[in-house]
Amino acid sequence: MFVLIARARKDAKALQYINERNYGGFLKVESLGGGRTKEEVIEHLERILEGPYIPILLLGEKEKRLMDELLPVLKESGKPFYARLLRTKRVRNMRVDELYQNIEEIKARFRLGVEWNGFYALNPENPFGIELNPDYDIYLAVGEGFRRAMRSLLGVELGENSLVLRKLMNQEVYFSGPNKVAEVSKKLGFPTEVLWRCPCVEDVSLDSLIKGNGEYIEAFARASRAFLENFRDYDVIVPWSGGKDSTATLILAKEVFDKVTAVYVRMEYEMPGTDEYVEKLARKLGIRLIRVDVPMPIEKFGMPTHGNRWCTRKKVEALYSAVSEFENPVLLVGDRDGESARRRLKPPVIERRTDFGNLLEAMPIKFWSGFMVQLFILMRGFELHPLYYEGFYRLGCTICPSLAHWEIELLKKRGVKALPKASFPRPDR
Repeated sequence: MFVLIARARKDAKALQYINERNYGGFLKVESLGGGRTKEEVIEHLERILEGPYIPILLLGEKEKRLMDELLPVLKESGKPFYARLLRTKRVRNMRVDELYQNIEEIKARFRLGVEWNGFYALNPENPFGIELNPDYDIYLAVGEGFRRAMRSLLGVELGENSLVLRKLMNQEVYFSGPNKVAEVSKKLGFPTEVLWRCPCVEDVSLDSLIKGNGEYIEAFARASRAFLENFRDYDVIVPWSGGKDSTATLILAKEVFDKVTAVYVRMEYEMPGTDEYVEKLARKLGIRLIRVDVPMPIEKFGMPTHGNRWCTRKKVEALYSAVSEFENPVLLVGDRDGESARRRLKPPVIERRTDFGNLLEAMPIKFWSGFMVQLFILMRGFELHPLYYEGFYRLGCTICPSLAHWEIELLKKRGVKALPKASFPRPDR
């Protein structure tokens, strides 16, 4: 989570309006007390920096001298931060929607911005020049299986631990070391297509990625744990698919709460390896695991389609039924901004109406990238789900209508028979 910092209380009031409107009030907003020099505001800033949230300093163009004085203080704090001079004289002079767009772009910088130091190092200044978009994500192509699949299915060579920029419509840009080596379209309903490739392979060690990004990711983990403290009085439940996002959420929950329950809704056509992964990791974490098996009668309902996702309804109903046994539940979910615009636009906490009453959902890794999630899990000494080492970005059921052609081909290589029956016309060129 972030703390938005402005110079004056009136500026902070403008930011708080956006916080309440767009983020449910779950960001923090602070003012520097209205001072105009470093000496007048330093105590306020140092107090804010002692807190666990990630600082974003926003000042108007009339406050440039103050910005210059405060940047060294922010750097010396050792925390990830971002500071911006807005185009208006003061923060409160900017139109609300424009101010909100500035905040969204800055948030994206924290999870997408990278510099090259012989490894990919997270940096919101983004000296590496990754294309920034609030709806993009980055992740690592980890594992020899991932590289082998790219080579055999697409003829693309990758170095170890390549960086992947995932854009809209499942279009992905691959980096090998400092080099941009390929762009691949994995658009739903179309064959996987290599738009271009470059044989510029360079390896990046996983140890360097973990060590070089450790402090940055730990800062975000501290902020997420502080956010979770809001739910001390609840029965803490994590809907767990075995995917990276729900796994990272579960690990964070276990670091904050003594008692955590994971609910694994096991669909009939679950991804291979998920049962074993969930059971093994649950034992390591020492959490209570509830498994709910859900049949998928395709002979009755037909194969799921985008217009008829009866499988999702069954999964959600099974989850809510299991959660209804708890007196005061909160669901900690692994939703992230980089997954879709719809998820990005949700506040970090929402209340859902269900057949079992209203249910609170909280999203502790909402502002993380896939890259951060992967490294966090590995930093904690756990492995990712085996399918991530073979080329998957997301997990689901093997008959999911949202499986891309790429994912279907990977499942075929594993010998999976139950797959979506879809045709893939050639895209127009």
